[in-house]
Amino acid sequence: MKWSSDIRMRFDLVFRLTAHDLRNRCLGSTLGFVWAFIQPFVMTIILWFVVGLAFKANAVRGVPFIAWLLAGMSAWSFFSDALNQATNVFCEYAFLVRKVNFRLFNLPLTKILAALTVHAVFLLIVAAVLIFNRVEISWSWLAVFYYSFSAAILLAGLSYITATLHVFSRDVGQIVNVGLQFGFWVTPVFWDFSMFQEHSFLVKLLRLNPVVYIVEGYRNSLLFNSPFAAGWGGAVYFWLITVSLLVIGRLIFRKLKPHFADVL
Repeated sequence: MKWSSDIRMRFDLVFRLTAHDLRNRCLGSTLGFVWAFIQPFVMTIILWFVVGLAFKANAVRGVPFIAWLLAGMSAWSFFSDALNQATNVFCEYAFLVRKVNFRLFNLPLTKILAALTVHAVFLLIVAAVLIFNRVEISWSWLAVFYYSFSAAILLAGLSYITATLHVFSRDVGQIVNVGLQFGFWVTPVFWDFSMFQEHSFLVKLLRLNPVVYIVEGYRNSLLFNSPFAAGWGGAVYFWLITVSLLVIGRLIFRKLKPHFADVL
């Protein structure tokens, strides 16, 4: 059938562009693909050394601090890497933007899939560290697939907004970079909500960040055998925000896409 053939062609195109993007990361570099893991891993080691050793951070809910930190860092590194890469995608592939018949809607997805591929390998490193720190392997680890998928959908909505606006103003890329730096500190990557038990309003405010659902989901899945500890309330809130961003991103993209070729 024609529609099924069209869908296969779209998937084939996305996967070929994703493979092309991953190959580009390896060009001109001795370590190539390895560089994708070095930055988040080095950042984890720095935070572990400063917070875990220098300030003598204790185990979090019975889990070694390095394991707790790495579980959260893996989720955040996927989110930040994918959003950074996807924001610049229309400018990077300007030669495709000028092609009338090319489906531009697929481009941000290729960056998200490329980041997800790197993330999958990084998760193997995380799993090895967890096992080394005697974290018990559990079926709840499989819930990471759900949270990875959830993060990818959230990223799709955000990237359609940022990538579209970035075509018309390069300042958007800088705003995204600053926003991710700010987001790192207000997301519980290296701190825990138990630190703010006496500030209930602050906790409620910080939990408005949809990435909290992803980071805590990773930790609850990998470390505490309770992958859906956020409950229905947390899931409903996350998906309402995510679907809203996806709809808004789609509308902005469709509205401004006809002007891409003129700007690029």
